[in-house]
Amino acid sequence: MIDGIDGSGKSTIVKHWKEYLTSEGNALFDLHDFWLEEKRYPDWHEVKPYDFLFTSEPSYVGIGKVIREELTRNGTNYSERAIAEAFSLDRLVLYEKIILPALKDTKFVLQDRGVSTSLCYQALSGKLSLKMLCELPGNALALEHAPEHLIIVQIEPEMALERLSKRKKQDDVIFEKLDFQTKAANLFSSEEFKNLFTVHGTTVHYLPATNEIDIMKAKATKLLQSLL
Repeated sequence: MIDGIDGSGKSTIVKHWKEYLTSEGNALFDLHDFWLEEKRYPDWHEVKPYDFLFTSEPSYVGIGKVIREELTRNGTNYSERAIAEAFSLDRLVLYEKIILPALKDTKFVLQDRGVSTSLCYQALSGKLSLKMLCELPGNALALEHAPEHLIIVQIEPEMALERLSKRKKQDDVIFEKLDFQTKAANLFSSEEFKNLFTVHGTTVHYLPATNEIDIMKAKATKLLQSLL
């Protein structure tokens, strides 16, 4: 699982990983692309032939589509609890339909965001405790099947937001604010957050993303090679 604040470079790293693994002759199933093209979840027989599975959260179908287009949009006023429950439900479906069957079939699963995002972002308002978030059904299931490795991409929030401002497509979401991202960066890097995963057997890695793109890609590839 790879995570970090918005604009940290996760998408660039994931895209590079896909290119690297493909160049090495691996068969990849990209759930993100499948959702966008097919507007549905794949049947398991469509995933089974592939060695590597790439997922992202939230999904682009069902409740994930509602999260992206309504619940987290600027100008809306949904409660933190409602948003947290929606993410948990979206995650529950993803694990039951795709991730758990993939793990049972001993595939490599690489996750762009996941329960780590919820435990960071949704705790920052102070209205939802980490204990409560961990107990929501989708989150509890994801922690029960916690990733072997969690990679936190680290960057100064000001640099991350500068990157976001240069995107051709701006995401109109409530999270892309400097104060919020500063708090998120601090929580992602904290011992408290790390312990949420190490207690489940996860090894947490920190990947600096302040370097030039080519250097960042090289470091990310070297880390991926070591984990595989």
